[in-house]
Amino acid sequence: MRRFRFLLAGLSLLFCVWAFAAEQKATPAPVKAVPSKTTAVKITKMRAPGTILEITDSTLIIERKVKDNVEKMEFILEKPMKFKAGDKVRVTYLEDKDKKIVTRIVMSDLKEKKPVVPGKETKPVVGSAVPASTAPAAK
Repeated sequence: MRRFRFLLAGLSLLFCVWAFAAEQKATPAPVKAVPSKTTAVKITKMRAPGTILEITDSTLIIERKVKDNVEKMEFILEKPMKFKAGDKVRVTYLEDKDKKIVTRIVMSDLKEKKPVVPGKETKPVVGSAVPASTAPAAK
């Protein structure tokens, strides 16, 4: 009988503590202050091949073809470049908001790609040009 009373008292104490814990609201953790939230500006580095239409000390306009569409792109030059209209170039630029700022211009050989005909694949030649069977045998 004595054990039963201790067991009953222990269970009632356990349920009372549980009820008080459920009633109390958890206090939120203090939020650390951030000195200043700056929005990250996404700067994208891109390349565009094309032909120079117009070039000045501060701007560059090229014409490029994208899937049978011809588009004109205008760039901002940080320093004057020694190119002329009609040159085929590859422009590396940074896109910052609405501005396209040139970081590098390289002369390029824009060659027309030959269309690939299905069924006619060319395989690269590997090894020597002389077959092993026609080579002289070593003695």
